[in-house]
Amino acid sequence: MITMVHANPASLKSGVLRVDRKFHTGMLAYCAALGEGLTTVHPQATPEYVGLDMIDIPLDSLPYAVMIVGPEDDRRPFRCLIESSALVYGIGLSFESMAQACGVPYVMVAELDLKTRIVVQTSQVHSAVRKFVRAARIAWDYFTQFLPDAKHAACIHCNGYPIYDALQRVNPKRLLYLDSRMSESMVVSCEQLRGRLLNLRSRPLRLLFSGRYEPLKGALDVVKVGISAIRRGLRVEMHTYGDGSQKGEMRRLVESAGMTAQITVHDAISYPELVEISRGFDVFVCCHIQGDPSCTYLEAFGAGLPIVGYDNRMWRRLCQESGAGLSVRMHDVEAVVGGLESIQSQSGLLEELSSRAREFALSHTFDREFVKRTDAIREVLASARAVSR
Repeated sequence: MITMVHANPASLKSGVLRVDRKFHTGMLAYCAALGEGLTTVHPQATPEYVGLDMIDIPLDSLPYAVMIVGPEDDRRPFRCLIESSALVYGIGLSFESMAQACGVPYVMVAELDLKTRIVVQTSQVHSAVRKFVRAARIAWDYFTQFLPDAKHAACIHCNGYPIYDALQRVNPKRLLYLDSRMSESMVVSCEQLRGRLLNLRSRPLRLLFSGRYEPLKGALDVVKVGISAIRRGLRVEMHTYGDGSQKGEMRRLVESAGMTAQITVHDAISYPELVEISRGFDVFVCCHIQGDPSCTYLEAFGAGLPIVGYDNRMWRRLCQESGAGLSVRMHDVEAVVGGLESIQSQSGLLEELSSRAREFALSHTFDREFVKRTDAIREVLASARAVSR
């Protein structure tokens, strides 16, 4: 049996699992690919938890077992589950120390290096002293817990360039992957892309943002980009899709600028709807301040959308590797607007960037990245069983 530990919260009530759609899709793929009994473990979702694409699934219809772990729950059942596993795979709930204690091999999924962890956990701390103290604690945990756990892992699946590079000297058994929900069939076709680009000069440039409306995602800056672009005379319209703490402020900014006809802040929609809608846009505006491995990048590429965004360490490297967008100074709204102006004014530039985005998405579809990961899991599992004989 393989135990899979996930950081994404879930809840179980009256025989119904409420969980993120992306997780469930991934688990179905794991069940089909690995042919092993799978149990997934999640932290308990709080009543306040807001997921962007949550679904309800009857527990008795799942091909995998589920365990929910609350903050005050007895951890012995979780430990017993790990002890009975041939392999533990995943991220969160400090499962690594349990696996080490039980002598069970584990594959870590790692996403955030030290710099990104500090940005994530201090972005809404305003006191310089509190920010310093929190950053020091994060660094302590990183060096005393995370890195030793990474060193002892049978393999580390690194989601994104920053963490892959950060662990180079810690553990040579690393796999780089780029997370996405885009299957090959979901990537925009050449015909669709050509059709969209045909009438560029006769209409506004259509700008898209999707994701959490939170400071880490630069949600307010995205709206400011739209407002500034219009004030500078660019022919653009912007739509954002998501939810979060900054939704009200985003809408107030648009209203106070008198631009509700050109900029619309929508609520979150399901992922299948978002895929369909994205194909009607031209550029994805990305003001992420964290160097996270967001699946947003590849999913925008899958719609044939080049990205104009802040040069966090993930986008800076991805921009270099793909050639499918523009990377500008962090926190510089006007630099993003300048990038949009270049795309709108330089003949053929949008067509070239859009084509590169599509090609990169095709070479890193969910299917391709998933095969890399499952092949690596099977390799570790085979090694573990050979040793135990």
